[in-house]
Amino acid sequence: MKEFLHSFRKISAAGLLGVRIVLAMCCVMAFAAFVLCLFAGAPAAGNFRVYRLAQALAETPAGVLLLAGIALIIVENPR
Repeated sequence: MKEFLHSFRKISAAGLLGVRIVLAMCCVMAFAAFVLCLFAGAPAAGNFRVYRLAQALAETPAGVLLLAGIALIIVENPR
């Protein structure tokens, strides 16, 4: 854990900005899924695609954040 915290403190400014942008994008995607579910109305055949889109938007941020974390590790520590 100490090694993780030590490496987290050594992140460059560009890497930290990238993490913030990806985190903001993930929050926007999760909020968009919430708003879609809120305003889609009652489940029916006509708005099935809206609910599927909301489900995809709700599931995707975790994967995006994971990929961004892996990319940050690769970029910051090229050995």
